[in-house]
Amino acid sequence: MKRGISIGALLLAAVFAQGCATKHYGRQDALTPSEKDQLTCRDIDLQSAAARDFIDRVNKESEFSGLDALAILIDFGIGNQIERSAALESATKRLEELRELGNAKKCGAAAV
Repeated sequence: MKRGISIGALLLAAVFAQGCATKHYGRQDALTPSEKDQLTCRDIDLQSAAARDFIDRVNKESEFSGLDALAILIDFGIGNQIERSAALESATKRLEELRELGNAKKCGAAAV
C-alpha cells in the first residue's frame, strides 16, 4: 500500500514539474474589427514595433537555461518548442495584419 502511494506521489510530482519546466511567452492577439477601424498610421507603427519587440523577447527568453534542462528530462523539450512556435506565430500573424492594415490605409513604409 505504501509503495502504491509513493509511486502515485512520484507521478504527481513529475506532472507538476513538467508544468513548471515549460516556458510561457504569452500571445499577440489578432486585430479586432474596432482596432482596424480606429488605428491611425502612427498607432499601426507603434503596434508593429511592439510586436517586433515581443518576437525579440521570445527569442531571447528561449535561449537555453536550467529550465530547459529540466524540460528535456521530462518531455524532451517538446513543450518549450511548441510554446515558442505558437508565440512567434501569433506575433507574425499580428505583424502581417498590421502591414495589411497599413497598406489599406495608405500609411507608407514607416508604418509597416
